[in-house]
Amino acid sequence: MKKGEASPEVLTKKELIYLPINHSGGGLCSKTPNFLRKPHSPPVKPFRHGLKMTKITSGTLVNQREAAQIPLCFGPIPSAMLAHSLATRTADFLRQHPPFSYLPEADLYDMALQVKVRFFRAEDLIFRQGDPAREDVYVLNKGQVEIAQEVDGSAQPIDLCEVGDIFGVRALLSGQPYVATARAVEDSLVYAIPKVIFEPLMQKHPKVAVFFASGFAAGMTIVRDEPGHLRQARRTLTQDANRTLLFREEDVIELKPHEEVVFCLPHNTVREAAEIMTEYKVGSIVVANEQLHPVGIVTATDMTRKVGTGKVSIDGLVTTVMNQPVQTVQAGGTIAEVILVMMKHNIRHLVVTEDGTPHSRFVGIYSEHDVLQAQGNNPAVLVKRLRKARSVAELAEIRDRAEDLLHAYLQQEISVDFITSAATEINDALIHRAIEMAQAALQAEGLEAPAQSFCWLSLGSEGRGEQLLRTDQDNALLYEDPPEAEAEATAAYFLRLGKAVTDTLEACGFAHCPGEIMASNPKWNQPLSGWKAHFARWIREPEPKALMHGTIFFDFRAGYGDTRLSEALTTYLFDLVEEAGTFINFFAQNALGNPPPLSFFKQFIVERGGKHKDGFDIKLRGMMPLADAARLLLLHHREGGYVNTAERYARLAELEPVHAALFEEAAMAYELMIRYRALNGFAEGNSGRYIKPESLNKIERQTLKYAFRTIDELQSIIRTRFSLNFFGS
Repeated sequence: MKKGEASPEVLTKKELIYLPINHSGGGLCSKTPNFLRKPHSPPVKPFRHGLKMTKITSGTLVNQREAAQIPLCFGPIPSAMLAHSLATRTADFLRQHPPFSYLPEADLYDMALQVKVRFFRAEDLIFRQGDPAREDVYVLNKGQVEIAQEVDGSAQPIDLCEVGDIFGVRALLSGQPYVATARAVEDSLVYAIPKVIFEPLMQKHPKVAVFFASGFAAGMTIVRDEPGHLRQARRTLTQDANRTLLFREEDVIELKPHEEVVFCLPHNTVREAAEIMTEYKVGSIVVANEQLHPVGIVTATDMTRKVGTGKVSIDGLVTTVMNQPVQTVQAGGTIAEVILVMMKHNIRHLVVTEDGTPHSRFVGIYSEHDVLQAQGNNPAVLVKRLRKARSVAELAEIRDRAEDLLHAYLQQEISVDFITSAATEINDALIHRAIEMAQAALQAEGLEAPAQSFCWLSLGSEGRGEQLLRTDQDNALLYEDPPEAEAEATAAYFLRLGKAVTDTLEACGFAHCPGEIMASNPKWNQPLSGWKAHFARWIREPEPKALMHGTIFFDFRAGYGDTRLSEALTTYLFDLVEEAGTFINFFAQNALGNPPPLSFFKQFIVERGGKHKDGFDIKLRGMMPLADAARLLLLHHREGGYVNTAERYARLAELEPVHAALFEEAAMAYELMIRYRALNGFAEGNSGRYIKPESLNKIERQTLKYAFRTIDELQSIIRTRFSLNFFGS
């Protein structure tokens, strides 16, 4: 056994005491933020069996058929009762997390009977990079597990697993050694699901297969040997290489293979194979015998790596460059099944044969490109389609499909950070194409674009990169100052452009702003000098309407065009705030203007009348105080380049380490509210702003109440920092 690894001691039912496993969400681990903890939470009970205290060592294995989790037990317990008790609790935990939530109760329970519980002390290794794959896949029940890769002799963290996350899947499916190391960051309990149980479940239940085939979403830790075109496309929307995407339900449908297969014979030369590939403009060629049974496959990559580097002669036999044995499947496979096979063997092409083996005639071929084309709802594919759309109707259809995808992500409990990033990329691509189409339409009318550059500004939640629902628009247009003689014509062109784009956005589901804060309004369609004049007036004369405009327009983000213009405006904003002196105090006072989210008796403050009667305004009373505080504090630090609320709090945590824990909790609270509002909006078909407290379960209500505590603490810091107890109060 290697140094640092846990000793896999087995705990029998005679030695079993109490395992503090969080089966039902009742126990919170030590990493849980304070706002999710109940005050004065009791410590974890000691491990005990009867009156005898027993120490559980790292790596302890508890088989469900041999032991049950019980707080206290006296005397012998029947093995059947033990098995049933622990299996039930295990199933209760697993059904809270996809893809186990897709399983029927009977299959979930049968799997739970086979699950082993492993306990790891902080710093214990669960598996090491390069070790042979074990026969289990792991689910984190409690604690934290870090996944890291050895790069140039040092461990580089690539993911941090949280409760419910699955890891070790890639090695189990491929049978290859682990490509990363899993280490317990703190004392952790891990469920080990045997391969003999796990693989049949994927084959039996398409939704489970889809979940893994689509890229191991919702925190699934997977590291692949090579990036590949398929994975690169999925990474278009995020810098995190371990965040991946889900398929839709319909991706369990059959994937049609290409029936026209380009092939050659084993006695053909590499040159002849290359000429055939060039003639038919394909990226691969099947090598088949006289009976048309596939014996190998050659790809363009093989040509480059082996022939282009001189390792293999171009006049040698094609068998010297082909990949063998060829991987084959039978026709009728689903998208999920095809990707699973590709992933397992780390390949990009699958040959389809009559009986699914290499010992029958080939009848077609699958490629990664086929999967991407068939998938269609991959955000990267949607973005690509938006950029190539030829009509407003096509833009609207694609954006409707994106709406369904975002809703599915929320239901699958994918991280809000990832979902908002995907939504922002999709919306930016929509705006980008809408502008291009508007420019083309104006040119067709004979209206030439002026020489001045411009920048489309996204405002509000879209500006902050937090918009999941298609609410009303908040946007503006900023352009370079033209010569005085061209000012009128330039303004007229950009106003026409702004009107065309906002109309297109309306056709795609984004309603016109009731307050006309849009690029179609000449007031918000200005040259840089005009915007500077707006900002100067708001900051030098901070009356209530000016402060309101500040909360809207200070969250501007360049969604298209010349970003130098938006950067110049940001610099001017900071200079003005520093010059104005007391403006920051007025702005701070304004940040405290929203009413508290809870009453004196810690109940939700709801609307007393109107169409939203008995609804809780999560935007006004929960989200706006957090967004306002983040905007204010970062403006005070003169920090540009951060408009997203969670990113602002992350930066504040770096700038003010003494308050880092509070800022981290504020970011988590804000993302929690984004999720609740979006889910409510999708369910009600509206903005999601007003939530009926009775529609939330007890845990959701309590979690929100804990989250609101961060608002009180933040506002207390603001009052003290900006002396608001003595300033206009």
